[in-house]
Amino acid sequence: MTGELFAIFAVVTFVVSNILFRKTEHEASPSFINFFRTGIGTLTFIIIALIFEVFFHIFLLPWTIWFILILSFVFGQVIADTSYFKTQKELGTAKALSISMTFPLFTFILSMIFLNYPFDIRIIISILLIGVGVVIIAKSKVNLEDVNVSNVDQSSISKDFSNLEIKSQTFSPVIIFGLIASLGWAIGAVLIDYALNEIDSILQIEAYSSIIGNVIRFPFSFLILALMIWREEHIQTNIESSHRKNKSNQMWWWLIIGSIIGTSLGAFLYTEAVRTAGATFIAILASASPLFALPLDYLINGEKISKKGFLGVILTIAGVIVILL
Repeated sequence: MTGELFAIFAVVTFVVSNILFRKTEHEASPSFINFFRTGIGTLTFIIIALIFEVFFHIFLLPWTIWFILILSFVFGQVIADTSYFKTQKELGTAKALSISMTFPLFTFILSMIFLNYPFDIRIIISILLIGVGVVIIAKSKVNLEDVNVSNVDQSSISKDFSNLEIKSQTFSPVIIFGLIASLGWAIGAVLIDYALNEIDSILQIEAYSSIIGNVIRFPFSFLILALMIWREEHIQTNIESSHRKNKSNQMWWWLIIGSIIGTSLGAFLYTEAVRTAGATFIAILASASPLFALPLDYLINGEKISKKGFLGVILTIAGVIVILL
């Protein structure tokens, strides 16, 4: 039961932080958001490891474990999270999660191949229900009935539909980014599952293995993302660069709060959930994240989803219930 609780809280922190990051997208690029939150995570886990006197345990691990942990973060955070933030910037939190959370399919296949997970027909049924649900949510649009015409002038309505038209033109590439995030998270979760269990067997330190794993993973990803930011600063146009430098104080606060919730706390909960509950379980549970995102995104960012989208959420929930029975 402890692993299941870790998984639930990990999903909640992930959703809340991404909704908060949504407020910074007009000033910060997806790569910068990921870079900043990874920097916060790096500092957090190094400090925690020093406090609990487990920091130097990282040097007791073989280089193969280091390699697997670094590789898990390259796939799970550098590639997958950056791709997810690109998707979220175009489609919003709920729809981006719906597309990206197709990763239980990849996780299930990879877990059977590399971790010798047993075959269970309920997982197939769950994946089918979740797959249909996320496709419906991804294709749903805000209907005319969702717009209060009496309180919005014609120019704003025209602008809204113009934005929808622009987004529809970029929908296919955005789906590709969402699927890249999906596959990256799946690979990362399977690698973490294997590496943390190996750390447990080598060091016999149980919950501290998540802290040690993150101490190794975060700094390397931070360096990779730092190189990506440097590349952005030197390749993009002067206009875009000057726009990025004029970041408001409010944006910085949203980044800090979102990073603490989703990275400092969320990364520990996620890795511990993977260690105790398994990569497949948290992958299935995470597919219900649009359910958490819909009301929170509406309250914080005012984003709506159509009735068709709610149908997709119901199917997603049904898929999660099947696997939990």
